[in-house]
Amino acid sequence: MSDEGFLRRWARRKNELRSEAREGGVAPAGPAPLQPAEPAAVATALAAQPASHSIPQPQPQPQPNEAPERPLPTMDDVATLDSGSDFSAFVARGVDQAVRRSALKKLFADPHFNTMDRLDVYIDDYTQPSPVSEQMLASLDHARSAFLKMIEDPEEEPQIQTQQPPEQETQ
Repeated sequence: MSDEGFLRRWARRKNELRSEAREGGVAPAGPAPLQPAEPAAVATALAAQPASHSIPQPQPQPQPNEAPERPLPTMDDVATLDSGSDFSAFVARGVDQAVRRSALKKLFADPHFNTMDRLDVYIDDYTQPSPVSEQMLASLDHARSAFLKMIEDPEEEPQIQTQQPPEQETQ
């Protein structure tokens, strides 16, 4: 193996391939051939180039039918808003945060956005028990007696035991 380094060997072989392609009448594909250089010069050139694995940023293409850009909205524009206005200009990029917040406050002040959808867990008042009607109590008592009759003997009368509260102990 020769004493020539990797970069010099690579540059020499690349130049040989390109010169063969020129002699054959075919234009070389790719960038211009590298000239053999000192390793320090190659390192400097490589450091100056962008990394090949970086993602290229797309350049915005001007649209021929694109409408001219409108000026960014201001607080004066917020004052003219109503419930039927178009709020899209206020949430676009570049709009001042104070203008954006003011426009959104005005949007959500509309009563349309203030209706409860009854999906909130804590919307009801659970501190007050719902009263049970006398009819419902009677039907529950009737169902209890009917089920007890099915379980017990028909001769025996169903006995409903009422639970008494425990007596409080004194200290």
